[in-house]
Amino acid sequence: MRRRRFLTVSGAAFVGGTLAGCTGSGPEDGGDGNSTTKKANSSGQTTGKPDDENSGGATTDGGFALVSANVPNEAVLGEQFKLEFTIKNNGNSAGAFQSPIEVNGSEGGSDQSGTIQTEKIPAGETTTWSTKLSYPYVSTVTYKITAFEKSFSVKIVGPKLSTGETFLTPNEMAITIQDIVLTDHYRYQTGSGEMRDVEAGNGRQWAFVTVNAENKFRMRQSLPKGDTFSLVVGNRRQKPSNIAKSEGKYELERFGSRDVASGEGMSGWLAYEISADRSVSDLAVEWTGGDGSGSWSAQWSP
Repeated sequence: MRRRRFLTVSGAAFVGGTLAGCTGSGPEDGGDGNSTTKKANSSGQTTGKPDDENSGGATTDGGFALVSANVPNEAVLGEQFKLEFTIKNNGNSAGAFQSPIEVNGSEGGSDQSGTIQTEKIPAGETTTWSTKLSYPYVSTVTYKITAFEKSFSVKIVGPKLSTGETFLTPNEMAITIQDIVLTDHYRYQTGSGEMRDVEAGNGRQWAFVTVNAENKFRMRQSLPKGDTFSLVVGNRRQKPSNIAKSEGKYELERFGSRDVASGEGMSGWLAYEISADRSVSDLAVEWTGGDGSGSWSAQWSP
């Protein structure tokens, strides 16, 4: 399985032995992670409330204070989000601020450390340090600035997609929910070749979901099992139903390997028995998977 790159950016370096998947790019302001101004300016949803510039706030022994933090409450796994901290030098002379950052996720194998490093900040002025990150697992990730003893959490969630769209997992399995079709009957062929119709019970119907999974990774890996796809009906999640029809079903061999080579995959349907008063717009399909370090999810709606 491909190892995810560790974050390395100018002005910041997150390193560690076990957190796979935390990546970053150069700061937006030109490459050093710093933007010196007279006043702090932050916008958007944050998980850290700004401290008053003149109150001292959380101040280090060196006279540096955390003025504000612009951190998203929520981000989508695998997509970039921005961390931005405004720091003031309350000392009597110019100096650079440096502090470790502890990074902890709720998934196993997600511990990591890092560093904030600014250029010299003139006495009495502020600088805004920022970087972009991504995180590959559904998790709650906490970033703690050790020097200030301040922590900020970001909830990492799976993407919300429309039917027909593809979710590429961190290990490069491409998963698509093609459509959701409702029917009150289905037809299947018996072992003797006879065609039979099956009607849904009173007040019931079936939702047929077409699933496609393809291995995009350069090495062999396992396709997701059918029971990892749930139909979301209101607040409930249903596993696939067993029906008499088997032709065209998304069904892996009961015995044997699920591994496929690069470029190979499987397409087929899964059936769910639901109430007849539900329409397609009431439904969604959720897939969950993962590796030894964490879990992934995605949800599709019509």
